[in-house]
Parts: sequence; structure tokens; C-alpha cells
Amino acid sequence: MPREPSYVTKLGAVLRQRNPATLRRFLIENAARFGDQKQVADVQDKSDAEMEELLHRMIVARPDLRDLHRASREWLFRHGIDSYGETGGRRN
Repeated sequence: MPREPSYVTKLGAVLRQRNPATLRRFLIENAARFGDQKQVADVQDKSDAEMEELLHRMIVARPDLRDLHRASREWLFRHGIDSYGETGGRRN
């Protein structure tokens, strides 16, 4: 019987789609399965803009998604976010 892909592998596939709604569904499903209702609520309560920012931050944090880094860094830069973390995340 084949093993189910790991959480990290599944998350990578979700991030590769670059769709904040897909990321939200994935995080909610996993929070419900492995976490608690507070974790589910935390994800549900995030705005669409917060989910999109999270998506790009998560992409930049993963070496296996290096081919997507430039586009995500550009998105973060255009939205006033320092993707290198040198100023606490937000540019002045």
C-alpha cells in the first residue's frame, strides 16, 4: 500500500498553485484534522489579503520552491513587505 504524501509535500504542492483560497482550504482541513478549533478559526478569520501575504511568505521560506521565489519576493516588495526580514518584515 503506497504511503500518503507528507504534510510538507502536500503543502509544497498547494503553494506551487499560488492560490490563496486553495492554501486556506488546505490549512483549515489540516488544522481540523491535527489541530484544534482555535487553529481552524485563526485561518478562517484571516482576510484574503492576509492569506495572499502568507502564501508568498511561505513560498519564499521554502528552498524547494526556489523557482517561485522571485515572483513572490516581487509581490511582497510591491506590497511594502521586506521578504528578506531585514526590517522586521515591513518596509517604511
